[in-house]
Amino acid sequence: MQKQFYFDRFESRRPYSSIPDNKYRTLLFQFAGIITIALGFAYLNWRWRFSLNPDALWFSIPLVTAESLSFISTIMIVITFWSNKDAEKAPPVHYLSEIEDIEDAPDRPVKIDIFIASYNEDVELVRLSIRDAKKMAYPFSDVKIKIYVLDDGRRDGRDLSKENMKKVAEEEQVNYLIREHNQGYKAGNLKNALEHTDGDLFVILDADTRAFPEFLIHTTGYFKKRTVAWVQTPQWFYDTSEPEKLSSVITSKFKIVNKKINGIIDLVFGKIKVNEDIFGNEPRLFYDVILRRRNFHNAAFCCGAGSIHRREAVMSLAVKSFAEEIKKKELELVKKNKSNPEIANQKNSILLDQELIPFMFHASEDIYTSMMLHSDKWESIHHPDVECKMLSTQDLDSWIKQHQRYAEGSLDIAFKDNPVFKKGLTWGQKIAYTSTIWSYFAPLWILIFLLCPIVFFFSLTLPVKAYSFDFFKHFLPFQIMNTITITLGCWGIATKRGDQYYISSFWYMLMALLSVLSGKKVKFNVTQKDKNYSNSIRHVLPHMALIGLSLIGITYNTMLLISGHHPLASGFVANAFWTIFNITALSIMIRAAYWKPMEAFN
Repeated sequence: MQKQFYFDRFESRRPYSSIPDNKYRTLLFQFAGIITIALGFAYLNWRWRFSLNPDALWFSIPLVTAESLSFISTIMIVITFWSNKDAEKAPPVHYLSEIEDIEDAPDRPVKIDIFIASYNEDVELVRLSIRDAKKMAYPFSDVKIKIYVLDDGRRDGRDLSKENMKKVAEEEQVNYLIREHNQGYKAGNLKNALEHTDGDLFVILDADTRAFPEFLIHTTGYFKKRTVAWVQTPQWFYDTSEPEKLSSVITSKFKIVNKKINGIIDLVFGKIKVNEDIFGNEPRLFYDVILRRRNFHNAAFCCGAGSIHRREAVMSLAVKSFAEEIKKKELELVKKNKSNPEIANQKNSILLDQELIPFMFHASEDIYTSMMLHSDKWESIHHPDVECKMLSTQDLDSWIKQHQRYAEGSLDIAFKDNPVFKKGLTWGQKIAYTSTIWSYFAPLWILIFLLCPIVFFFSLTLPVKAYSFDFFKHFLPFQIMNTITITLGCWGIATKRGDQYYISSFWYMLMALLSVLSGKKVKFNVTQKDKNYSNSIRHVLPHMALIGLSLIGITYNTMLLISGHHPLASGFVANAFWTIFNITALSIMIRAAYWKPMEAFN
């Protein structure tokens, strides 16, 4: 009997269609982007020169600095969103000569490997991915397509306390690969797979990645361009939380069974729906806009699952890195004044010990390897259409662990191999990679934006000379134009939930930044693939503290206003609106920490 999963009820869901390109919309965005940047410079010029409160520079300077840092993000968004350039689609590959220069060697049908990377996931979940991989269609019967389960959890039956992944692979009649250690984490698992396979192209799927039948038909044709190293397809999570009627949530949570009370609650709250995509997992904005736009700069990076790669590209990178490492160690020996025989002996020893590493051994192996391949003049393509479905994180603790790993990995790259100084990258690629990394420095200014209203409420001090007409005539045009530009740039895709999580994520991103600065090794955490109804309260204590202080501050200032003792009424109004915006953004993570689907209450 097939095991039942929570996501079974979502099997009928279908992915979104990619947004068609439109040159007029692009021109409008470019025009709006230029105006936004011009207004931003004008606003910040006025802020630094004329608006600072000379009696509270301790307050004024941090705020205007935060605004300036945030504006850098705006500039990079405009640059990376500048234009769209979808790659031309081509029919699927048949022969090796279509994707490689075989010179005088005999031609043959291309070989394709499908890797399903697994660690500790439910083996029946992996079985679903295997079965969908087996359904992948291809128009040429002589093209060999081999499926491999890459088991990094040593679940081959030796440990009776573990599920038997090898048995599942045998039952499904697919290949099974295992290794005796976890060196390099997922990158090491893929390295081991490449050492035991010979596909010209290989697909990377996670344990929960269920490819659609036409995945290969729609993606292999891109490799007819000899410089394409990989193709990334959008990751679509088909199990995100559905919108729930607020009235139903209230009656279910508090177990209200009185029909009259239920009727009143439904009358008052029945039209309000909440909890849609409660964890902010919907990735459409990232894949259909952000990553897709990076095709223009040849800077769309690999995101792991749902991607297909050219073996030649990753192996050539591995060989080049191998040679550079050998040369580096040889120079070290020369600097130590070693004799030629000693250098030769140690060099031979190094040659025997050194390994070819196709994917960077790193917590963010996908983006790091992408950057290395781009610097080696390979090209990438972000395919616009969804070709597989995946599972999203189902509790806040798992969500934060996953995103904190992304943050720590990206920040670690910034400090150890910064793309700005990476040889071989174009300026467009440098800005695109920097934009991704820069987003993880956001807590440095978000925290200031969250604290400023609170500081005002208790100090009754303004960070500007006054919230006067002069302030708003500079501030509002920039803010309004910035909103219009982002809306145009996002092609109408809703950004509300993403904006809320951008602000609400300040704490884990701050912890990630401090962790990397302290030199702590970045860990590769495997994302949990099932439901966990823990409250995750520890993750939202800072959010609760900020909201509590904000509410106390508003109450205190309201009392001053009523009693006629408030010295800055206009400042209170402005900061009260600012605070409401902050509370709305912070509250989403608190709701996520306590969220349970309605069936969990029944």
